[in-house]
This record gives sequence, C-alpha cells and structure tokens, in this order.
Amino acid sequence: MGFNKRYVSKETILQTVENKDSLVRLFSSDAIILMDNFSTKIYNLLNNKGLKEKEVVKIIKDGKRKKD
Repeated sequence: MGFNKRYVSKETILQTVENKDSLVRLFSSDAIILMDNFSTKIYNLLNNKGLKEKEVVKIIKDGKRKKD
C-alpha cells in the first residue's frame, strides 16, 4: 500500500469549486501539504471550525465575487 500526499493551493481549490467537485475529497489524503494562506484558511474552515462544505463553497464564491 502506498502513502498518499496531496499538494493543495488556491488554484487547486478554485478549480475544485468551479468543477463542482468535493472539497472534502480534495482534503482527504494521508498527508496534505498546504501551499499558501488561502488553502490553509479553507482547510481550517472545513476541519477545525466544523463548517459544512456548502458553507465553505459559499464563502469562496462570495470572496471571489467581491474581487471581480
């Protein structure tokens, strides 16, 4: 059996949201390497703050709209 590690960045998260894939699945691995502050904040919202995936996706989309 192998050891699964995943590098997660802001771009990876935004792509996942745009493709309507699961953030929970993105963060499910043996080791997660968070590449920037954005990915760290999103990971913490899902895992440490206990927000639901739909709530986190809404936060990401609202933040993206404010920048556009």
